[in-house]
Amino acid sequence: MKDRKKKILELTGLSEEVFELFRFELNMFFVRLNSSFNPVKLYKINQFSKQSNIRMNVGAGPFGEEGWINIDMFCYKNISFTYDCRKKIPLKNNSVSVIRCEHVLEHMDKQYEATIFLKECLRVLKNGGIIRIVVPNIEKYIIAYYEKDWKSVGIDYNLKDNWQEADVMTHMFRQGGEHKFGYDFSALFYLLKECGFEKIHKQSFEQSLSEDLKNDQSNHQYHSLYVEAIK
Repeated sequence: MKDRKKKILELTGLSEEVFELFRFELNMFFVRLNSSFNPVKLYKINQFSKQSNIRMNVGAGPFGEEGWINIDMFCYKNISFTYDCRKKIPLKNNSVSVIRCEHVLEHMDKQYEATIFLKECLRVLKNGGIIRIVVPNIEKYIIAYYEKDWKSVGIDYNLKDNWQEADVMTHMFRQGGEHKFGYDFSALFYLLKECGFEKIHKQSFEQSLSEDLKNDQSNHQYHSLYVEAIK
């Protein structure tokens, strides 16, 4: 696979980053196609969409929880179904009680994807429903940079061969082009406001307004921003 990729890069003149982004979007095209025309998948999604009081984990990856509707763009063991939720969530209005969205929003374009996605989350949430958003916290990284304290964000800087401090910052902000926006609380607060959420709270690791939303991933603890919004 590596040899084939190398040949494609040499033939097309594409950078590895552009190639990976193109491959990702091509894969998402087929996910959307499958979600629109595959009768088996359509039936499966329709069965889930009939539920109420749903607990939904968007971008669950391999961490999907039992008793939840776990959605991801890629197929993992505990995923309920694959779906591209950047423009639509295939559930009914007012059918979801809680939404977990951990290290997902930063992968969406803020204007053309994150805004639409959050408005969809607002639509499917019940009145009083909660969305919990976890993203890398740019404020923590900036403080770590100026104070030379990378352990505060969970990074053992000395173990990263040939990395300079700017490499750490660039990886956080860009991650090979996968990260589209860097959030602090103010930026996420006003984005949620713009999308229609009124009650917005800054939280911390495993601190939540709902018992259902306290199961945070420990590897994100030190460098993340935790925010909850209520419909």
